[in-house]
Amino acid sequence: MIYTQHDGLTILKLNDKKNKVSFDTLANVILERPSNIIYCELEDELYGIISMGDIARASESGLDYVAINRVFTRILPNDKYMTAKNIFHEKENINALPVVNEDNKLLGAYTRWDDLYNRNMFTIGKVNSFYEDYPLIFLVRPCEIFRERYRTFRYFYDYLLSQGGAVRDIAYSEVLDYIDIADLILFVCEDELRAIDTLAKHILQKDLFRSELKTYGNFMNKLKNEFVRSYLCNIKHQGVHVLNLVCRKYYGSAWEQSIKDKFSAFGEKVSDLFPPSMYPQFFGDLYTEEYANSIMHLPVTTETGSYNGKLKDCSGELYNVINGERYTVGQPEKYQKTIYFVGPCFIYGRYVEDKNTIESFLQKHLNDAQQEIKVVNCGSIIYSSQPDLELARIKEMPLKKGDCVVIYIDNKSFSDIPELNLMDILEKYNASTDWMIDMPKHCNHKINALYAEAVYDELKPILAEVVDGQDEKIIKDEDFVKTTYIDRYFAAFNPSIYGKIGSIIMNCNPFTYGHRYLIEEALKIVDFLIIFVVEEDKSVFSFDKRFAMVYDGTKDLNNVMVVPSGPFILSQTTFPEYFVKEADEDIVQNVENDITIFAKSIAPKLNIRYRFVGEEPEDLVTNEYNSAMKRILPKNGIELVEIPRKKLNKQYISASLVRKYFENYDKEKLYELVPKTTLEILFPENSIFL
Repeated sequence: MIYTQHDGLTILKLNDKKNKVSFDTLANVILERPSNIIYCELEDELYGIISMGDIARASESGLDYVAINRVFTRILPNDKYMTAKNIFHEKENINALPVVNEDNKLLGAYTRWDDLYNRNMFTIGKVNSFYEDYPLIFLVRPCEIFRERYRTFRYFYDYLLSQGGAVRDIAYSEVLDYIDIADLILFVCEDELRAIDTLAKHILQKDLFRSELKTYGNFMNKLKNEFVRSYLCNIKHQGVHVLNLVCRKYYGSAWEQSIKDKFSAFGEKVSDLFPPSMYPQFFGDLYTEEYANSIMHLPVTTETGSYNGKLKDCSGELYNVINGERYTVGQPEKYQKTIYFVGPCFIYGRYVEDKNTIESFLQKHLNDAQQEIKVVNCGSIIYSSQPDLELARIKEMPLKKGDCVVIYIDNKSFSDIPELNLMDILEKYNASTDWMIDMPKHCNHKINALYAEAVYDELKPILAEVVDGQDEKIIKDEDFVKTTYIDRYFAAFNPSIYGKIGSIIMNCNPFTYGHRYLIEEALKIVDFLIIFVVEEDKSVFSFDKRFAMVYDGTKDLNNVMVVPSGPFILSQTTFPEYFVKEADEDIVQNVENDITIFAKSIAPKLNIRYRFVGEEPEDLVTNEYNSAMKRILPKNGIELVEIPRKKLNKQYISASLVRKYFENYDKEKLYELVPKTTLEILFPENSIFL
């Protein structure tokens, strides 16, 4: 989320009260200054707004004008930053919030997008197919009034050049000239992309352009998916069948509206935490109050320190996990092939007992057909927030030629990988939304049975095939940490040229002078310092913002590298207590797992010999972590250096103290505790705060 002052917004001055604006007028406005929202002013007051979505809907209705939206959410300047953030979180259809004074004069606006802060995208590493897929790439120079955007543009331009190909930059005003010839046109921010896409498709009616339009952030996400795709294709070429499950055509459908109506009938907002009053229709023929409560409170947890988020072993009447796999009813003792399922909620069976998972239903189909095939449930609750770990799970599987992997990875498609759309299954059988909670993936036993039957029909032809060399094991890259983390962020890093290499792991919620002091003290001891920024989004400030604070707050220092921590360092998987600050019964084991992964799988590859921490006199969880490092790191050739924390006026500089002043907009205190670079990111130069 960012704030832009009035001078940086796209404004349409009206001469009189009107209800609509012509496409010709809007085209001129968008060409001059791109934005997803056009603010209409009349006599220096905010009269209404027009979104790019409004234009698209008007065009699709055959109109050549757009009605001005007079009813919209706005906030006052004394509203807190968190007020805007909460509105964006609660109302997904709102992408901008105008800020007005008591006289309804427009002062500025918050926008949902965080595109400007995706600094971590420049450390993704090399992707072999980069220029094969996009031989003709253009980067759009942002309007020069947006200095922060222009700086991001330069960062990304240099990154693309470092990949070894030819990249051209063009002005925003030139985009329409190249839209029919470029393979890829990249924009700094979502505002620019939405504006030009709307202008081309809906105002100028240029429907047949060949260019792919993306922001830097979503393009880098696509490249991340390439790592997953390349591995899936690798095992597929070695004889393993892969089926990708997706859920397309749900949002905006009659299904979504039906679910909204269902919740509304109970006086509730749509949520996966649905009330007990809705249990009877969801559980249907299985419903009893005791049964429903048992299912809704299944003891689903993950095994920490396992690299891949597998479920924690558990035994019970309805829910059993053995060796990290949820129990599949009817598994044969003798089998020729194996079908592995990997994915989140509906894959492991969040709302059903063991016998009613997709896997158990599929196993019954196979047993009835007398096929010697075993179905294995490798789903996990954590895969909805950590899809990278699914690849780790697949790499651990003892795959053989003829086996099959059924996946659901963040609703992503992968070229060359067959896919099955869950929505097509629901439409085919006209499944009731009573069998779903808030979406088709949060479903009951009846829908699981439909999904299992569809998967069986899809796989039946290939499962019947006779496989030559069926006992042939798949050749896999065993070092998952190296291939998915080290190679991704350190492909160009040569540790051999430095004498002493040290590391700091920081959350920086937000980045303070205390963090800066720790970094400066570490640099007095080592020749090169790697700063790992905690990537989990469990903090007040998003990872993108925290990463940007550290990146910009250290860019004046030599021999410093800032990288995301990934799923292996202080993550929800390796050390969940860090994010809730509660010392539970598993804390000692989890602390040791997290530190051991760092000491044995990460530090040796980067020649890290020092790890720096600040003294922690107050936080019990961090104290336990520091104590474990003192036990484990020296055994692995890593020296732990504990540095006294920086004080101001006899008080420790802490991120929690900064957050308190931030909430109260206490400028004087914030200026004392955080660098200017932090303030520029939390409140950009054109903010009402600075």
